Amino acid sequence: MRKGISPLVAAVILIATTMSIAGILSYWATSFVREKLIIAENTTEDIECLVAQFRLYSGSYDNVTKDLILILENQRNVELYLRNVYLFYGTVLEKKPLSGTLEANALNSFNVTNVNDNFDRGIIKTSCADVDVEFSYSQVT
Repeated sequence: MRKGISPLVAAVILIATTMSIAGILSYWATSFVREKLIIAENTTEDIECLVAQFRLYSGSYDNVTKDLILILENQRNVELYLRNVYLFYGTVLEKKPLSGTLEANALNSFNVTNVNDNFDRGIIKTSCADVDVEFSYSQVT
């Protein structure tokens, strides 16, 4: 007659296997969370940028002074730091500085000086890499 392992030995092996798997998963989860926390601490600004959004409320172009007047609306509860306006004249790109802060949930006016008319389109860039607004010449004339 063949004998198997005793129920006591089987229970001990089962418990030891379960504890080993639990230890491995615990070590992995701790390492994973630690790594993600370090990344999150280093990208606080990026987290704010995920919810940032603004739009061109209105705009106008003054042919006499060659000023482009932009009224921007911040649609979220995050301050945005404006960097540049890029104007496209066909295949020619012109970069104009646009420094200033667009307060959270607010409208603000910004002037861009010495702008040639008849640009095709423009892009307003912020300090957040993926937060920008495109507009056309017809929207500001």
